[in-house]
Amino acid sequence: MSAVVDLIAARLRATVDTLRTHHDQVDNEDPSTADLLHAIIDSLEKHAWMVSAENRSV
Repeated sequence: MSAVVDLIAARLRATVDTLRTHHDQVDNEDPSTADLLHAIIDSLEKHAWMVSAENRSV
C-alpha cells in the first residue's frame, strides 16, 4: 500500500514539474492561461502533499 501511495505522489509531482517547465513560456504568450496553469499547479501540489501524508506515521 505505501508503495502505491509513493507512486501516486511521485506522479503528481512529476506532473507539477512538467507544468512548471511550460508555465513561463505560456505566460509570455497568454497570461490568462498561465493563471489557470498556476491554479492547477497549486492544486496538484496540495494533492501530492495530502497523498504523501498517508505514509507518515504519527
